[in-house]
Amino acid sequence: MDLFPLLTSLLHPSCPQWFRDSITNCLSVLLLRPNGVRQTINFIASASESNVSSNDGQSTGPTMSLEALARASKLLTSVPSHLTPDEYFTDLAPQLLDLLDDTSTDNKRIASYIIGHGILSKRKIGSPGTAGWKLFAESTLESLNPSAERIPVPEELLKQALDRLAALVQSHPNPGLTKRLVGPILLPLWGLLCYTLESQRAHWAGQVYQILTTFMKISVTDTQFLFLSDNLMWTGTSSWVFMPGTSGGVEIRQRDVSKHGFNNVAEITMRVDNRVEQFSKLLKSAFLTHNQLSKIFTHASKRWLFGPGASHGRQILGDARDGSKDPIESLVNTKLTQKLLEDYKDRISSSVDGILQLVEPILSAFVSEHRQSTERRARFGKPSIHSLSNLTGQDEANGEEEESKETIAAALSLLSAILTSSDPNAETNASLITSLQDSLTYINQAQSSLDDSLTKTASNILLLLQLHSSTSPGQHTAANSNLTDPYVEQQNTHRTALHHLSDPLAPVRAQGLLSLTTLISKSSPILDITSTASLLISLLQDEEEYIYLSAIKALGMLASNHPRTVMKMLVERYVDRNEESGLDVRIKVGEALNKTVEGLGELFTGEGAVMVSSSMIAVASRRGDKPRTLRKREREQRKEAKARKEAEEAWDGDVPDFSDGESEEANIHAYVGAITSGWSDTGREEDIRIRTSALSILSTAIEVNIAALGPSITSEAIDCALAILKLEKSDAQAILRRASVMVIMSIVKAIDAAGERGVQLDFGFAGQNLAEVITVLGYIEATDRDEIVVGHVKAVIESLEAWREKSLLGMSRTREPAFGLSAVGSGGPPGRPGIQDVD
Repeated sequence: MDLFPLLTSLLHPSCPQWFRDSITNCLSVLLLRPNGVRQTINFIASASESNVSSNDGQSTGPTMSLEALARASKLLTSVPSHLTPDEYFTDLAPQLLDLLDDTSTDNKRIASYIIGHGILSKRKIGSPGTAGWKLFAESTLESLNPSAERIPVPEELLKQALDRLAALVQSHPNPGLTKRLVGPILLPLWGLLCYTLESQRAHWAGQVYQILTTFMKISVTDTQFLFLSDNLMWTGTSSWVFMPGTSGGVEIRQRDVSKHGFNNVAEITMRVDNRVEQFSKLLKSAFLTHNQLSKIFTHASKRWLFGPGASHGRQILGDARDGSKDPIESLVNTKLTQKLLEDYKDRISSSVDGILQLVEPILSAFVSEHRQSTERRARFGKPSIHSLSNLTGQDEANGEEEESKETIAAALSLLSAILTSSDPNAETNASLITSLQDSLTYINQAQSSLDDSLTKTASNILLLLQLHSSTSPGQHTAANSNLTDPYVEQQNTHRTALHHLSDPLAPVRAQGLLSLTTLISKSSPILDITSTASLLISLLQDEEEYIYLSAIKALGMLASNHPRTVMKMLVERYVDRNEESGLDVRIKVGEALNKTVEGLGELFTGEGAVMVSSSMIAVASRRGDKPRTLRKREREQRKEAKARKEAEEAWDGDVPDFSDGESEEANIHAYVGAITSGWSDTGREEDIRIRTSALSILSTAIEVNIAALGPSITSEAIDCALAILKLEKSDAQAILRRASVMVIMSIVKAIDAAGERGVQLDFGFAGQNLAEVITVLGYIEATDRDEIVVGHVKAVIESLEAWREKSLLGMSRTREPAFGLSAVGSGGPPGRPGIQDVD
């Protein structure tokens, strides 16, 4: 695919539009050729500096950074002008889906990003009804929830759809897409999960469970759980059902209406227990709030007491006595209520009013009907012709009363359990308590006509209600409640975010980080700045790139409101005097610090600016002393020497080199290996990569606000940069020299920009030593072997010459005598290049 670099090299911003269109059309033709998508991705990956091999042993595809993925996605999802979206994506879809079905985890990750972020997340090409949705989402969803025309769904097709859905949901955090994909098939996924668990297909069950937990954690609402609680025993639609597959998996077949789903009572009870247990497990993974759990429990309790669709008041007991109620559903609701009360008693009991509101109309209706029944008995007890004519009606009323007593027994049991486990100081509705006390008093006094168990339970509940009413803090006004609602909501959001951040699933961690970032953007008072900053810094160690990049963004937002605290913590972690962090973590902390400084802009002043700059100079110079790191390197070297010695003993001499040592590729590999080993082989000094990172942060600090650094820091920065250019000449130190030249460039740009803005600096370059700096740079330009260093030096020399001409011609607003290179201070060594104070 040499055409890719050739064609892309022809695209420049200055190209005419007709020429750009022609080249773009040629590139689009290349994409649609066989394997065009793979070759395009490989080309972009090879051009990405962050392209490294995967470490999981299962990936054979390219590993791409988020930046490279975004470029690939933009290229592959841009519809050529000579094609319609339907035509383009119809030709492109088979290649992308083939990449999504690949066994390589890297290829799956790349394809899921392009499909999820590049196509399905765009309204014009990825919303329902568009070509993107039909090709990449609709086919997958229809395989998991087929219409009657698509039955049967073989095992291979069902597994392929499940794998695709898992890749799209779990590879990259996209809450909106996850809800759109999983929401419509929530019930089929629940049925598939339960079927695979019941049939002991662990691999299938684990995959479905991860998809469901990701969806539940991201959506964080009780609506889905209410829906599942109403359909716990769901096994399929009226037209299809899950069945064993031909290869030991699962497939979808036509439902045989002549067969029953359950064979005996024992099987029914076991399946109900298993599904209730699985539902409770999903609840635990979602980390719902107390109010959400209470709502689910109240809903389940209502169905347990009087079945689905019941209304309040007198109709409740009538619905509860409805003989058409499904006995399996009654068992499910009973088991579910008991399980929720067992697992979440402490959290459910924090909201007592919901249960009181549920039980109160049941007791009121029972008391009203019991009074009427007692009056009827009194009338029937007197012999008369009228009483003889109502014997049949009395028998029916007695039967209904017995069923009502069963419902009341369940309601009293629920009320007793809630009041026993709840906090007596919890807020309760006074009118509800009064109404309940009246009903319970009546039940307690009706000992002659009711069972002893009911009257004793009523008596115990009366005592509990008296305890609640005596310790209740009283009713709060609506205004006070409204004042506390936002704070409580933020507390719940913060608690949920912390829970999600500890989750093993990367999309869930991303959702937790998004919630935490939202609180930071609102300057929420519940956030402790120090602990929040420590948490975000710890997230920089996350292996997923989009997690630690989002953490860097959140740190920048936090620093904009609390710059001193956040910058101090970042600098301490970056300098790492106690050698507690590895190189990768320190570089990520440096990236966060760089973004923070850049984001602060003119707010980067005072002690914070001086602290950051001086610390970066200390790290960039050769002052770093890392004895612990040196001992670690020496241990690794001893291990390598020992392994080499053992190999030589095994070969009875030198270990043979089976590689082609004369090839150009082998020479390049050896050269690169020597450079990378030179980065870390620095003895007790800092790693060259961290020193380069420090110089980059220093350049940013200088350009952001050089006035805040002052002459002393700026002079030290020049000293450090020139010393590196003069003394550190090896190939491994080339990246250090590049960063040093950029420090000088940043100083020139910052001084020139300050003059253009009319900012009066009290220091600047002085003429005599400016020539000396240009001389040093000229020597580096002539002798350095690194082309990038030479290119940077040329640019700096040109900038210095242009700035000097501008100053001499009076085009700069800076004070001419003040800007030049001179000795720093009267006590400095003669000829030392630096920044001169202005009198």
